Amino acid sequence: MKQLAILAGLFLVLGAAACSKSDKDSGTSGTTSSSGTTDNRTASSSSNTASDANQTASASNTGVTASDQPENDADRKVVQEVRKALTSDDSLSTSAKNVTVVSANGKVTLRGSVKDQSEKQKIQDKAMQVAGVTNVDNQLTVTQ
Repeated sequence: MKQLAILAGLFLVLGAAACSKSDKDSGTSGTTSSSGTTDNRTASSSSNTASDANQTASASNTGVTASDQPENDADRKVVQEVRKALTSDDSLSTSAKNVTVVSANGKVTLRGSVKDQSEKQKIQDKAMQVAGVTNVDNQLTVTQ
């Protein structure tokens, strides 16, 4: 009976250690205090690192993805307006309506595939017409 209690205690400790290790590795979970509030210091520092990486990716201007989208209202509004302009145009192909749109301080980056060169230009023109857009980096590729 004593050996069973020791074995159960060992499994409990190992299980807790495994959970603790995965929480530290992911950097996304917080710790709940006795008052029920969550301490997200690890998650916060992780998001700061992600924000720094986003700024670096935007500044370097290569390989910009939707995850590089800055978290501010002005840039979100620009993306929404560009997307609205694209989706409301029935002459655009489905792939053209689904291109990635990222905005950082008025600079819009377009990525994805379109059916031809004229569609690529049309998307760029539509993005430039949106209020708040100062520059368009057209990284769209034409598929055959």
